[in-house]
Amino acid sequence: MANAAAYKAFKGWTDKPYTEVLEYDFANDGGAASTISLGKFEHKTLVLRGKVFVETACTSGGSATVIVGASTADVDAFLDATSGAVANLVDDLVAVESTSENLVVAEDETLDLTIGTAALTAGKIKVILECMNVE
Repeated sequence: MANAAAYKAFKGWTDKPYTEVLEYDFANDGGAASTISLGKFEHKTLVLRGKVFVETACTSGGSATVIVGASTADVDAFLDATSGAVANLVDDLVAVESTSENLVVAEDETLDLTIGTAALTAGKIKVILECMNVE
């Protein structure tokens, strides 16, 4: 598993809701079928809501899929393989999965984007999470 070029640790301890914006960019991170860590939860965290925004359409020479989620809590909580089929990942898409709200994520878990089936040849995706530390 590789870390994204823009990989970051989530905000330090706070008992107030906060927003994290994490990014996958083909130009910086490549597009090989693999799992890319976009960031790390430093504390046990309640994700109040999460959205995936496709800033630049994803393309593939095959039928690539993209999933986004927490490494162990729910690997496709924010984007599942059906919504993340390359044909659906068009400019300005905003994807919201039903499991992307009220997800508890353990300390040291990572937020991962997984490219499957075929490589991507272009694309830029932002993951926007509203979070609150619970421990």
